[in-house]
Amino acid sequence: MTIDISWELLNSIEGEYGDSFYLLDLESFKNNYYEFLKAFRRIYPNTNIAYSYKTNYIPKLCQSINSFGGYAEVVSRMEYELAMRIGVPPTRIIYNGPYKCESDIEEALLSGAVVNIDGPYEVNIVEAIARKAPDHTLLVGFRCNFDAETNYVSRFGFDVQGDQFRAALETLSGIDNCLVAGLHCHFLPPNRSLEAYAAIATRMIGLFRDHFTDTYPNFIDLGGGFFSKMSPDLRQQFPCHVPDFGEYADAIGSQFADAFPDDSGPMLILEPGIAITADVMRFVAKVIDMKKIGSKTVALVSGSIYNIKPTLNDRNLPLLVVGNNTKSEVRKEPIDLVGYTCMEGDYLYRAYQGPLSVGDYVIFSNVGAYTVVLKPPFIHPCPVILAYDSGSKKLSVAKRQERFSDVFSTYEF
Repeated sequence: MTIDISWELLNSIEGEYGDSFYLLDLESFKNNYYEFLKAFRRIYPNTNIAYSYKTNYIPKLCQSINSFGGYAEVVSRMEYELAMRIGVPPTRIIYNGPYKCESDIEEALLSGAVVNIDGPYEVNIVEAIARKAPDHTLLVGFRCNFDAETNYVSRFGFDVQGDQFRAALETLSGIDNCLVAGLHCHFLPPNRSLEAYAAIATRMIGLFRDHFTDTYPNFIDLGGGFFSKMSPDLRQQFPCHVPDFGEYADAIGSQFADAFPDDSGPMLILEPGIAITADVMRFVAKVIDMKKIGSKTVALVSGSIYNIKPTLNDRNLPLLVVGNNTKSEVRKEPIDLVGYTCMEGDYLYRAYQGPLSVGDYVIFSNVGAYTVVLKPPFIHPCPVILAYDSGSKKLSVAKRQERFSDVFSTYEF
């Protein structure tokens, strides 16, 4: 993070906003976006990013994507409304997801957004909308399901070998004012490996050639799931190679460049979420207490596992301890950092070894993906999110701390 972190700074933030908070680095987010995009455009120029709102829908991030010229990838009416609220042109909105209400599909299609169809029920809805609005051209895509060697059968999309896929494609292709604009998929390959993504790209190119001509605006959308940047101590906790953006671009982009060498190929759309958000946020909490329980030492902090790992994975995230000058005591025994909830499994970090004392601040990195969108108002509501702008070199509130009224305003008393 480009901001200089000190105990005095964190203590002053605590005085204004409370003893736990997120720090959002907008410049790092911008750098990640362009680094990811340039890696692919270097090999296949007709590439664009559709940012996965569900990964982190902080409006400041979504607004940044819009200012960069990126697309919005949404999977709900809530996310679609967010894209519209911040001024994303509907033609740069891609509406995915397995469950879409008829009114959601209608509004998106009539506004000019692309809707990627996930199941047969949506075909019937699109047919009805096309009849109601003969003067509108409806842009749809198909989410494809096939054996991607992921060791499980995905529940999403159409089985490309099945009768439902062929019937749906034939039905929508036969509607005069409906344009089947492209194909979509999203898999999470084992170890997010380069070989798997290359194979998925090859399969999607084959499907595209089987079903499409050069009619504009053809696209192939490969979804996301790519690894983010990470520190060596986090990287070594994965039992596999962690590719960087350039390696992913080589694996996927080369398939497209070979298949479409004359620059007339379909747009390659990628939907990164984790890849460009994970390392742009940190979570800061204060050490409240330390105690011995048998042979074990635990440190209570003013946060919980739900602030940094709401998926409850067992990895230790990169940790920085910021002490009050030289007051932090270096301890030889391993220390478990535990959270404020009443759940036995609320461990933010296991077996920390190093300086730590009550009053220190602990900073967890790589918390930008799926944290604030999954954090429940469990025990305590969500803390403030502060964004750092490298231009002004100031912190601003990206999301204020949640209050009692935010949590209970929808309940009847």
